[in-house]
Amino acid sequence: MALGASAAQLGTAYLLCPEARISAQYRAALKAARDDSTDITNVLTGRPARVITNRVVRQIGPIASEVPAFPLPNVTLTPLRVKAEEQGSTDFSALYAGQAAPLGRELSAKELTLKLAVEALERFRALASPA
Repeated sequence: MALGASAAQLGTAYLLCPEARISAQYRAALKAARDDSTDITNVLTGRPARVITNRVVRQIGPIASEVPAFPLPNVTLTPLRVKAEEQGSTDFSALYAGQAAPLGRELSAKELTLKLAVEALERFRALASPA
């Protein structure tokens, strides 16, 4: 919003909630993310998606014209992803995340929802009040 967006998606905000069923490696990648840690890529799914940049995105993409159509890239990468994840690596995993991944908070989904609602209301009031 600070950069001029008129709306926002909040899915990434909920990934650090204990209710999110993501791997320990995915959780660690989210916690380590910086504001320049994501790319839009088609190499993991065949369609553009924002992910935390990893080895496969760096080496093939982020956008590659020779990538097969959805869902073939994911199917093709499955053996590499499974082996890498067994070894604690996310080199071939689709770590979906928005640009604001570094702002994630480890709260329950309920607590996060209430906190986001309060913050949005506070911003609205600040914008609505005369200076």
